[in-house]
Amino acid sequence: MKKSFTIGEISELLGIPKSTLRYWERAGLIHSPRNNDNNYRKYYPSTVYTISDLAHYRCLRMSLEDMRKLPQLSPNELAESLTDLDKNLAKQLEELNTAKEYINKKIQCINEYKRLCQKQYQVEYPDYNKIFIFSINDTDAWSVYIKDQYQSILLYNTEKNCIETGLAIPTTEDHPTIWEIDKKASYLSFVLKVSYSNPSTEDFQSHIDYLSKEGYRVSNIFARYLFSACDDKYYDYYEAFAEVYRE
Repeated sequence: MKKSFTIGEISELLGIPKSTLRYWERAGLIHSPRNNDNNYRKYYPSTVYTISDLAHYRCLRMSLEDMRKLPQLSPNELAESLTDLDKNLAKQLEELNTAKEYINKKIQCINEYKRLCQKQYQVEYPDYNKIFIFSINDTDAWSVYIKDQYQSILLYNTEKNCIETGLAIPTTEDHPTIWEIDKKASYLSFVLKVSYSNPSTEDFQSHIDYLSKEGYRVSNIFARYLFSACDDKYYDYYEAFAEVYRE
C-alpha cells in the first residue's frame, strides 16, 4: 500500500479539485503534514478515507458547518442531522420545482407572443372573465406578481383615457374588480409593446386608430404581461385584447 499521496494524486484519485482539498484543510476538516524535503502536502491513507467521507456527505448536500461536526456526532445525533438535511432538501426541491414551473410558463409566454405576431386582431376571448384591482400597497398582490408576472394586467379605458393595473386572479374572496367581460362585445387579440415599466395611453392609440378604421368602437383594451425583452430598447410585451363593438 502506498504510504502517502500528494495533493495532485488525491485530486486525481478521488476526482476532487485541489482547490477544494485546500479549502477543506483551511476549514479544519482535514489535516495534511508537509513533506520535509519540499514542503508539499502529503496525505496518509487514513486521511484519504476522511476525504472520501467528506466527498460523500458533500454529495448529500451537507453544509461545511455540519460536516465539521461529524466526528463528534452519536448515531442518534447523526440521524437527527440527516433528517434535518432531508427536510431542507425537500424544501429546496419544492422551490426548484416551482422555479421550473415558472420558467416553463415564461417560455409559453414567449411562444404566445410568436403566435400572436403571426396574425394580429383575431377574434379570441381571454381565459379570464374579471380583472381585479392591483394596489401598490397590497402585499398579497405583490406576492402574486413576483411569483407569477403573467397574472399582471394593464387596463386602458378609452372613455376615461386612463390606465389601471390589475390582476387576473383575486388575492381575497372580496377582492374588488375593475373590469368584467361583456357578453355583447367581441374581443380581438394582438401584441402590445410598451416602454419598460412605463406604459402610456399613446401605446394603445395606434391599435385604437387601426380598429376604428376597420369599423370598430373600442371600449377597453386589457393586456396581460408576457415578458420584457430588447428591441432597440427594453420593452414590456403583453397579450392584449380589444373589447370592441361594431359601429
